[in-house]
Amino acid sequence: MKKFINKKTLGILVSIVFIAIILHHTDMGKTVKSFEQIKPVWVVSIIPFFLFAFAARALRWRIFLADRGLKFKSLISSIFIGFSLNCILPARAGEIYRAYFFSKKENLNKTKVFTSVILERFFDGFVLFIVLLTAIYLVHSSALFLKIAFLAGLIFLGGLAFLLVLVKIQKNGTRRENIRLFFLKLNAKRPESVNRVFSVIDSFFEGLKALNSNSLLAKAFLMTFLIWSMEGTIMYLVIKGFGVNISYFGAFLVLAVTAFSSLIPAGPAAIGPYQWGYIIALAAFNVERELALAVSITNQFIIILLILSFGFYFMWKDHISINDREIKRELNWS
Repeated sequence: MKKFINKKTLGILVSIVFIAIILHHTDMGKTVKSFEQIKPVWVVSIIPFFLFAFAARALRWRIFLADRGLKFKSLISSIFIGFSLNCILPARAGEIYRAYFFSKKENLNKTKVFTSVILERFFDGFVLFIVLLTAIYLVHSSALFLKIAFLAGLIFLGGLAFLLVLVKIQKNGTRRENIRLFFLKLNAKRPESVNRVFSVIDSFFEGLKALNSNSLLAKAFLMTFLIWSMEGTIMYLVIKGFGVNISYFGAFLVLAVTAFSSLIPAGPAAIGPYQWGYIIALAAFNVERELALAVSITNQFIIILLILSFGFYFMWKDHISINDREIKRELNWS
């Protein structure tokens, strides 16, 4: 409990710091007035792209789990529930519950499912890294954007490469069995502890199963590009809805910078870092920070509203309560 509360408090403090910095340098009167520029027709048009992106997420998750028998409805409902909790809880805690809920619902190994969620994040980060590099080359280059790209590449390209190497090494089952037997000899009095640890390790590698198949890898990358194409289109429509003169590829620069800034451990929905990323990205197109802040608030508000609407619908349908004891226990709330 104490550990989770510390993370929760830290995340909220990070959000408050970012919000304070933004407000200190922003004329809020101008920001409020900027909302008058919005053209609702542009904003409403994002809904089909939003739904298509989540459908693609569900199909990609089935690829990562390497199980064609998993129902699309179950996959997408779990994703919406997880994303909804991300909007309410700090530190993306919804991802933990998504893995827990889905593994329980489909009677799957929890470690395997959670590993597939981690794999999703690495694929997302790698594709966004490519998007950012492309946008920097085609749209706008700056020292700050290059630094963000460097850090993103270090984390996600390096992480994905590490997982790929790890999967190739673990193919040698005999070597892993010899290691297990070695530890059993060292801890002969408690063999169940050693077996439990290796069982978790085996489940972890089972979650990385998709990395062993070139066809599954290709499909996963294709679906990931499709997901972020939809996300970029959503951002383009919202920005254009405020009358900002930006190219389609320019919106993808904003998308990548905002997505990576949202990785900063913060409060629910990464409020604060999200706005900061939006402001610095739109500054490359000479957009005033007051207008950029208004656009970011609108974009995030609409996406959160849509996610919560679908998420709460699926929670109601599956008879799930946020106050459920099992959820609290899994997330260490109490």
